[in-house]
Amino acid sequence: MIFKNILHTAGTRILNALFNLVVLLLITNFIGSKGFGIISLIVLDITVIQLFIGLLAGGTLIYFASRSETAPLLLTSYLWILFIVLLFVGAGWLTWHFYPSLMHVVVPEGFSTDILVLALLNGFMQVHYNLLIGQKRIPAYNLIFTLQITLFLILFLTEILVKKQTGPEAYVFALYFSWGTGGLLGFYSVLKKVKHFSIRGWISVSKKILIYGLPTQSAVMLHIANKRLSFYFIRIFAGLSPLGIYSAGVQLTEGLRLIGQSISLVQYSVISNSKDKDYARTLSIRLMKFTLLLTFFALLILLAIPRNVYQLVFSQAFGVIKTIILILSPGVMALAANTIFSHYFSGVGKPAVNLHANIIGFVFTLLFAFLLIPPFGYIGAAATASLNYLASVIYQYIVFKKQTQTRFSEWIPRKGDVRLFMTTIKQLSNKQGVHEN
Repeated sequence: MIFKNILHTAGTRILNALFNLVVLLLITNFIGSKGFGIISLIVLDITVIQLFIGLLAGGTLIYFASRSETAPLLLTSYLWILFIVLLFVGAGWLTWHFYPSLMHVVVPEGFSTDILVLALLNGFMQVHYNLLIGQKRIPAYNLIFTLQITLFLILFLTEILVKKQTGPEAYVFALYFSWGTGGLLGFYSVLKKVKHFSIRGWISVSKKILIYGLPTQSAVMLHIANKRLSFYFIRIFAGLSPLGIYSAGVQLTEGLRLIGQSISLVQYSVISNSKDKDYARTLSIRLMKFTLLLTFFALLILLAIPRNVYQLVFSQAFGVIKTIILILSPGVMALAANTIFSHYFSGVGKPAVNLHANIIGFVFTLLFAFLLIPPFGYIGAAATASLNYLASVIYQYIVFKKQTQTRFSEWIPRKGDVRLFMTTIKQLSNKQGVHEN
């Protein structure tokens, strides 16, 4: 069962990566680097709002989905999403009134309302997705997620190729309907398994989520800041077109994260439902080696593609993408390891470790963003990203080694690792069978 979940999740993520590649091709060839810069800012602004929403309505729900009733979790999440969006409405008005120049830098002109509404839709959708994952209903999640991204691609293609809409508005329109559909399907799927609907004790549940989720979400906030703060620096010091070019390079490399994300998603689901810490340690080591190996080979393929091919596929302005990928390569490998480490620490109830790792990464981001981005633009941003990812994962490794007494030799790839990986999958399947009976 677990092996099927990993395969299905990996298949879903691969499909998502392929769709993202098609979207990237459409944007670079029809909308251009400046339009891509605007889209990147829109998505980043939504992500910032989502970070605050995630405090009571984010990934922490995965942990509590098997430990609390569904109704209190839904009520807590819904109320919190509405509160945060209204809070940003007020913050946006104040910023526009007192610091209009800052508003123009952070929020693309004419898209402020779209950003708020899309953040609301995305928040509801992610709540339902997290509950499905936490209840180990991975097939249902994969199906809805696949329908959502497929709808997005169809709508985006229609806007560009049929309606000849070649502005950021085409992307925004597709987000509206795909996220709305994903949220409704997720809501139906979650409610379908609720045997009785009672919100009794929702305040107590909210407090538990807050206590557990504060360090977890703080770590997520810093992690996203480490990944995306440079976008704002590029916007300020270089402009929208360079931001679009850098965003294209980042999107290509982040497509490789589907490997670690697919494996760690199931890893977290299993570890958070188990009390065997030695099993969690061994599982994480084996999955780490498998994740890094696959990510490395995928990265080599990207780097083997000639520069002129990138120019041919993504248009002349995006030929520098290969250089960005090369500089991001150490960070890509670090992020793959970070994904496994982060889900291990969250799964065993030690999310503070991830918070500390991201604080270290954030310090590196601030330091090198000021030093490298003003003179080198997106090249400096890529170097900054790799440095902060490496710093974060080195800290996680040190803590993991200290807490689990893991020897360095255990991380070295061996001939029998594939066999051990398959044995691990069988053990996971057996454990899953025991839990389900």
